[in-house]
Amino acid sequence: MALPAVEQALVVLSGIVDPAAAPQILANRLTDRLREVGGEALVRDPMGWLLGRGLLQRPACPDRRCDDGIRLDTGDDCPSCGNVVHIRRSLRARVAAAVEADLPYVLPAERRSEIGRRLRKEYVLEEQRAQLRRTRTECEVAQRRQAVAQRRALEEDVQEARRQAPCADCGLPGSAGLCPGCSYRRRTEELVGEAVDLAVAVRADLSDASAVAELTRQCERDTRALLRAACEQACGPDADPRWIAFTTPQIAQQILDDRRAAALRRLLGSQDVVAEVDAAYAACRRRRGSEEDADVVAEAAGRRTAEYLLRQYVGELHAARQREAAGRPAVCAGRAPVVA
Repeated sequence: MALPAVEQALVVLSGIVDPAAAPQILANRLTDRLREVGGEALVRDPMGWLLGRGLLQRPACPDRRCDDGIRLDTGDDCPSCGNVVHIRRSLRARVAAAVEADLPYVLPAERRSEIGRRLRKEYVLEEQRAQLRRTRTECEVAQRRQAVAQRRALEEDVQEARRQAPCADCGLPGSAGLCPGCSYRRRTEELVGEAVDLAVAVRADLSDASAVAELTRQCERDTRALLRAACEQACGPDADPRWIAFTTPQIAQQILDDRRAAALRRLLGSQDVVAEVDAAYAACRRRRGSEEDADVVAEAAGRRTAEYLLRQYVGELHAARQREAAGRPAVCAGRAPVVA
């Protein structure tokens, strides 16, 4: 019987403090309780003492971490107990004042008896109010838990519906809206479009809409032909279509990276980048930097400028296409193609 009680006490303590520290805290509690009775030699019924006094937590205030006025988690004096003492003293003072006002001429013994009676009545009322608060809190907690359970059930239903949704492109059921094959195809199309935009942005005169459209078609044909050839070389002529679908976006990503590197190399030879490189080199030399430091600074400035110009040119290309689709006249300044 003692072992289950000890295990239960450890479970309760593990919910308040670190589970690793619960055995030592329980041992300290038993030591303090034995000291209260004057030592284990004075315990006549060890089992009854252990179950009825030694293992029980004795909170002196509503704080569940309190045990005989000591905080279980910190080992310090419980601050809530001080509040309880203050509240009880204040209540006793109010009751004593009320008795003094109601019974000014009674004997001291009768006055103390009346104060005790009224205090007991107040304690009973306070316990009833506390019980009502606990009941209300338990109801609120139960309602919140029920709301959380309902929300989780709804989220699970939504997730399950999303998982069972057919593919938006091919209609394959149970594809979570997009099957792997269509996902690879979409990703490939995005990468091909970006690669085409990089090539067109640095080569086209954006003020000529027809030239931009023709160059876009040509670059797209060339890019797709390059992608097909690279896929055949990487996968082989008799490869599994699923393997080809998986490999295609990876090769498209490599083509995009190569196009970006080529566009940056092309821009590094443009007049704007060369002027920025020369200015950065001259500024470093004016600060008495060495030629090696100036070369490093100039190279970094050239890379930053080329990346900025590439982003700007791609943005201008998208804007020109939007204007063309809306039927508005071009407002581009007529930037000439970049010549390395």
